[in-house]
Amino acid sequence: MLGEKEKQLTKTQLTITLILILLISITGTTFAYYAISDDNTNLTGDLATVNLTLDVTQILPKESSTNTGVLVPQLSTSGSATSPLNNALKNGCVDANKNIVCRVYKINIQNIGGSATQIVNGKIYFYSDNALTISATTDIPNLKWKHITSVDANNPNNSVLGTDSDKIAGATGENDIVTDLVMETNSSYDYYIIVWLNETEGPQLSDAGKTFYGKVEFDSSNGSGVTGVFGNTIPAID
Repeated sequence: MLGEKEKQLTKTQLTITLILILLISITGTTFAYYAISDDNTNLTGDLATVNLTLDVTQILPKESSTNTGVLVPQLSTSGSATSPLNNALKNGCVDANKNIVCRVYKINIQNIGGSATQIVNGKIYFYSDNALTISATTDIPNLKWKHITSVDANNPNNSVLGTDSDKIAGATGENDIVTDLVMETNSSYDYYIIVWLNETEGPQLSDAGKTFYGKVEFDSSNGSGVTGVFGNTIPAID
């Protein structure tokens, strides 16, 4: 009589890690980009796969349009499409003296090559140390960010600020990029954010000489995720 063969199936959880570090000097002279490719583990059984990739790039200002001067605080009216911040955006994030008044980033998330639709949540966190342990609210309390509608890097005057509310960079509960995004296979989504040092119409020496770091995280419903980090130095403020 033949005995039955035991069957064993080892389920391997897919882990995808993609770290993008984007360090952009405020002087516009340094642009360093490092990437670690994603590592896909082969799956056994009938588990679906997902292949998330994340890219965070600076759109404005164009480094050729800036000088090596100070970062100028920028006044903003929260939720207003005609905010002074709108003029800054349409001027390419530089003022008449070529000082930088804001930074615009494009966040691209893709599900390329996977076999499963995923529900994805994206968040952004701001820190004042490169270890990403100290919230920016501690050392750079006037740092702000918000979603914007669209950006035209070639002709910034065509960019649209939109009416999203201003958010305190690093504040709890003010870090959602997108929630419950349904990503089908081979789908791609773009999000644009603007970051600036908010004008308080008073001395802002506490903001000077600091560096902010932004960490973007997207987590999917199957437990995989991707992370991107970018940062900028805030020099002395005149």
